[in-house]
Amino acid sequence: MVVYRKDIIFNYIKDKDVLDLGSTTNKKQMFDVMKKLAKSVQGVDLVESDDPQIIKGNAETVKVNKKFDLVVAGEIIEHLNNAGVFLDNMASHLRKGGRIIITTPNVKSLAYLFFKGNCEHTCWYCKYTLKELVERHGFKVEKIRFCVQKKKNFVVDLLRYYFANNLVFICRKK
Repeated sequence: MVVYRKDIIFNYIKDKDVLDLGSTTNKKQMFDVMKKLAKSVQGVDLVESDDPQIIKGNAETVKVNKKFDLVVAGEIIEHLNNAGVFLDNMASHLRKGGRIIITTPNVKSLAYLFFKGNCEHTCWYCKYTLKELVERHGFKVEKIRFCVQKKKNFVVDLLRYYFANNLVFICRKK
């Protein structure tokens, strides 16, 4: 069975105060759905947005004067200069017991053996290194899932799920 990133995220945001990171680039449609499902959503992105609920900022240093139930960090951790600083910053934005959902390409997928990389990525993660990183920064891993991002067609998605999947980490603030 193919698991989609958006479905996992949407199951966690219902009736929650959500901080969504990377809200505009390739994710604006997801952000619009989040606004309908969540109690409240604050977006952050490096680029300016017309949406008043999305502020311009860097996930490593942004300060939002609010605590959230959930932080969604979809496909951004591999772009950051300092993932530890980012995780510490996000922990400061979470309520006690709050969660962070992190999604990132899975470097241990078979397809990545042949992939030359993305020049915008500063790091690649597997489930072992990402687990170590989040635990060092005050999170407990509740669940690790494999997923694909976009629905193409069943055959393509199934192949991507088994050979070029992404990781989804659901972690709780300690």
